[in-house]
Amino acid sequence: MKKLVYSLISLSIIFFTSCGGEETTKTDTDVATTEEIVEVEEVTEEVVAEETTEEGGDIEAGKELYASSGCVACHQLDVKTVGPSVKEVSTAYADNKDGLTAFLKGEAEPIIDPAQAAVMTPQLEVTKKLADADLQNMVEYILSNK
Repeated sequence: MKKLVYSLISLSIIFFTSCGGEETTKTDTDVATTEEIVEVEEVTEEVVAEETTEEGGDIEAGKELYASSGCVACHQLDVKTVGPSVKEVSTAYADNKDGLTAFLKGEAEPIIDPAQAAVMTPQLEVTKKLADADLQNMVEYILSNK
């Protein structure tokens, strides 16, 4: 979460200092004031709060984790490939967030195509090791794709 906030602040500073078209030299007036930094932090916190669900999961962080954990290799957003699409998973587990979380922890049977569940077994070793907050973020991302 902190990494996301710092990244947004850094990108904002880079964006605002690089825009304009004319090359200028840096002067003392180009340095951000404390008030400007606080304002950027407040805006960043508002954006992060908008991306956080009522249950506390961070959808954007879940999306990044989903991609970086290799899930996209088998689960595309709209298309069934090796495994069901993200939207199919979201629909199947729409009212069963705890069930999806338990499945990703290796504590529950799949409800979508159980015959193909063996293919997911190696990946479950990755999801089982995720911190609870990271797993919650990933589940929130999956369930947000209806």
